[in-house]
Amino acid sequence: MSVLQKIIDLGFDENKLKLDEATFNTKKDELTINFMYPEDRPITDDDKKQIIGIITKDFGDLCKVVVKFNKSCFDREVIFERIEEYIDKYYKVLKNEMSRDDIAIQRLSEGEGAEIIISCDELRKQVFVNKKFDADLKAFLQRKFFFDFVVTLRVDKESTNLQEFLDNMPKIDTGLSDALAKESQINHMEIELGECFYGKYMPNKVGFIADIDAENGNEVMVAGVVTNVALTTFTSKVKVDGEPMERKKFSFTLTDPSGFINVVVFPQEKTLKPLELMEDGMTVAVGGTINEFNGNRSLRVSSISKCDILTKELKRVYRKVNDDYYYVKPQPVLETQQMDLFAVGGKTTDYWNTHDSVVVFDLETTGFDSKSCKIIEIGAVKITKGSIIETFQTLINPGSKIPDEITKLTHIDDSMVENAPTVDQVLPDFYKFVNGCVLSAYNIDFDYSFLSFNGQNLRLLFDNEQIDTLRLVRDKVPSLSNYKLGTVVKALNITLNNAHRALADAYATAKVFVKLI
Repeated sequence: MSVLQKIIDLGFDENKLKLDEATFNTKKDELTINFMYPEDRPITDDDKKQIIGIITKDFGDLCKVVVKFNKSCFDREVIFERIEEYIDKYYKVLKNEMSRDDIAIQRLSEGEGAEIIISCDELRKQVFVNKKFDADLKAFLQRKFFFDFVVTLRVDKESTNLQEFLDNMPKIDTGLSDALAKESQINHMEIELGECFYGKYMPNKVGFIADIDAENGNEVMVAGVVTNVALTTFTSKVKVDGEPMERKKFSFTLTDPSGFINVVVFPQEKTLKPLELMEDGMTVAVGGTINEFNGNRSLRVSSISKCDILTKELKRVYRKVNDDYYYVKPQPVLETQQMDLFAVGGKTTDYWNTHDSVVVFDLETTGFDSKSCKIIEIGAVKITKGSIIETFQTLINPGSKIPDEITKLTHIDDSMVENAPTVDQVLPDFYKFVNGCVLSAYNIDFDYSFLSFNGQNLRLLFDNEQIDTLRLVRDKVPSLSNYKLGTVVKALNITLNNAHRALADAYATAKVFVKLI
């Protein structure tokens, strides 16, 4: 018979006595057991002696035994501590989602318990409901106290967007030294699986979305936040009794701290109903195979499970590039070019007393969206202590057709990039070229969005200090009719030949930078 059962047989059921905590100190060889009793039904000294006697008889020969009895009463501070204990123990992924300011504790009428009111926005409410957070918290508290609880989720905050939500998800540690990175690289996230509502359960370790091998048919397992849930109907090429068959397509976007991927399911009618319960804000683990078509990558699903992401810090180590250039090598700048630069630049300024090198770069792309469009050319100029010393230039094969309007603008067509390296091949070389330098571009937000997105996908972190040359021009030359690069260089008597080609634009921007800095 267990110790607890012996205590219950003495008449101390859960309405009179609850086991709060039992801990064993290996250094002291000491067992500590904490009991709680209700405020209105105290335990007598004789009762305590009986209980201690039972425990000592069973454990006293093995270790030192300490038994404590604590009165359970309505104490907001204690209830707060229990809520924090619950989140830390069972819902670590939500730990940064709530503070004490988000929790209100109200006592109901005497003897009827307490209401826990959790303030949140609509997105977080959906996350909490999907995780059964409120129901599980209620059950946990009622095991710890002698009165009932009501847990209420109150939407009284403006909804936040996905990025704000992800800001509170596990963070990527980028501050590792190269030596430490080699020793501590972690290529997976720890998750706690919940309900599996499509396919079969998966392991508790999943990879980063940014690390997915894009080759068709590769099996992957990832986890993250669900957004853009959609259910559509389409006509299949498969015919039944001579008639085209209607099929359903279920899709959503899955985002983790490293990136995102579009997820696609083609469910049967019997497997559709659980999928329809999926909502934006859910955290799920997904297994499936990679499907890539026309340069667009998606994940075709074999299993989906609810999950909590347990990993607090993702020590996801970014790639350390090789010492050599492989696909694109920087080119030294000729002296005549250097003289031309300083003909427009004048004397160097104090800026170069605190900054060694700046790389001014420009990208040509197939469109404006960094996540769906491709880079087709990189051009860059390195300035060291006020002198242009190197250039970096290459066309890039985007793996898809270049739109006609882009060819008309840049004069770059499909035939020119057919034998060019891919962005996967080029970017490690460019990363080496800009390492340790300040980055500058004309309207840098546009170019950097492509650089950052493609870098993340290759585990290359472009976290350089940045200067927007456009902002520099607006500050220094406020009287221009417009701030197109062509207008600016004309006003500053700088030559721009071959506009809308990456190296030419980068070179002209570098001259603007040197003249105005």
